Amino acid sequence: MKQIQIEFYDRISFQNKITGIRRKYYGKNVVFQVFYDQNRLEDAVVVTEVLREYYPGARFFGSSSNANIKDGAISKRSVEIVCCIFESHEVDIEILHYKFNEETKYEVCEDFIRKVAERPWIKAIEMLLTLRNMSSTYFCEKLSEIRKGIKIFGGCAFSENLQRSNVSVFSDKLGFTDEGAVFMLIGGPDIHFWTTFISGWKPLGKKMVITKAEGNHLYELDGEPAYNVYYRYLKIANDQTFIRNALEFPLFYNLNDVNVLRVPALCLEDDTLIMTADMISGGTVQLSYGDPQTILKSIIKEAEKLADFVPEGIFIFNCASRRHFWGDEEVNQETMPFESLADTTGFFTAGEFHRSGNMLHQHTATLIIVGIREGEPGESRKDELLMRHNYNNDHVSMVRRLANFIDVAYSELDETNKKLESANQQLTKLAMLDELTGLFNRREINHRISSQIEKGSPFSLVMLDLDLFKAVNDDFGHETGDVVLKGFAEIMQSNTVEFGENAVAGRWGGEEFMLLLTDSNGDQAFELAEKIRNEYEAEDFGIEFVHTVSCGVTSFIVGENIDNICTRVDHALYHSKNSGRNRTTVL
Repeated sequence: MKQIQIEFYDRISFQNKITGIRRKYYGKNVVFQVFYDQNRLEDAVVVTEVLREYYPGARFFGSSSNANIKDGAISKRSVEIVCCIFESHEVDIEILHYKFNEETKYEVCEDFIRKVAERPWIKAIEMLLTLRNMSSTYFCEKLSEIRKGIKIFGGCAFSENLQRSNVSVFSDKLGFTDEGAVFMLIGGPDIHFWTTFISGWKPLGKKMVITKAEGNHLYELDGEPAYNVYYRYLKIANDQTFIRNALEFPLFYNLNDVNVLRVPALCLEDDTLIMTADMISGGTVQLSYGDPQTILKSIIKEAEKLADFVPEGIFIFNCASRRHFWGDEEVNQETMPFESLADTTGFFTAGEFHRSGNMLHQHTATLIIVGIREGEPGESRKDELLMRHNYNNDHVSMVRRLANFIDVAYSELDETNKKLESANQQLTKLAMLDELTGLFNRREINHRISSQIEKGSPFSLVMLDLDLFKAVNDDFGHETGDVVLKGFAEIMQSNTVEFGENAVAGRWGGEEFMLLLTDSNGDQAFELAEKIRNEYEAEDFGIEFVHTVSCGVTSFIVGENIDNICTRVDHALYHSKNSGRNRTTVL
């Protein structure tokens, strides 16, 4: 294959260029891609008019852009045309163009997926979209259903304000649409693709929980307005400069086990962040930072892999936020290495798409690299790449040192907070429990009974008293008495396991115990009391003494207070005591 890159100057010179290409390559598989500065729509219209007139039947598509890439560097011209020429007539190319917005996205996705399924020859799909603050989540999830093995990549048409009409995609099918999606389907036995995505941005500081999000509206992080993270840590104001300043610090977000970056598309007056893809409540994000040295190392690492593929052409979808991060003079550092491998072109986008495994993701602040080749690989240019672009400097940059300091400080603070939280939990637990038996103490049981009364939900109480227990302490000593008390507590716990959280066992005081059964009636409470009574009587403690227990059972009556029900269950217990012990009474 061959890529011819053309910078647009005026109608006449472009006519001459296109006429020459048509004469030389007429009959070949040719497709044109056109990218224009958002404020130069009139020039893009001229380009399409010339293509229709001077290259009849030409296939073309394109979009508005933040800037264009020519010969691996940012172009000085506002309109860039890329002519892709394929040698083999077995290369199949088809362009599909849809009107695409919030109302049509369901129909568009279904139709597109059906058409892809009907074309078994497809190896790759390039797509250009206008999102206009739409969430891309549904779109990405649906296109992830496309059969395995098909490479999918692309970018979002750019405008400083995505609400304005100067953002557009276009094709020879529908012309210019400010709400559209254009797809190039390409395949054939001799065409091959290699794709990857490169961020280079690293997470910074603490992880924040997404506590409130609906679709692509990010409302809260750690329970606070989402915008606060940009003001508190970076002093970025919520004004007309917000988007430009926030571009350098995207949110680092793990999605389907892929680390993606999210740059806000808009910040509302109420401090809500509008993202270009859905954010899921319960997920975690971190601020991220870009370190030039780290970024360039990651680029060379991926470029070496691409060199082994031996591409004939390379296309780059680069995020406009990276252009802002580097500046126009320095941004070429991350794209020029690919020019050492093959003819490199592309454009700066408002968002990038890449399929990793089977999942299609939308990225921001990311480079998508696409290598294309016809036939078998030729001679690799890896040596030339490494000779021209050697970023293997072991020096640790100041940015990385500061970022490491912040991460370690947060880690140590987080560890301290975890220890404090664990200690507080332990103290809270100890304050609730009886030290000897491990059951809840009387104060906690009282608290839980009161809570049930406030709810007005049905519950029952079982009060239990070990018969003639004073004789155990007198005859065998308090240590033996403690063994018996702990043994009885274990019997209570083993018999309440089946009730789960609906059973709460506690020590009321001395040899008295209390069971709270929620969502239960008196019959269930009576049956449980009898099981405990019989098991305790049958237990062998290794000493000769009368070990029986008397029980009282009652159920909550709506409208009564804690004194009423506790007095009633106490009367039930003493009725059992006064009736000969070792029995259960229900009142």
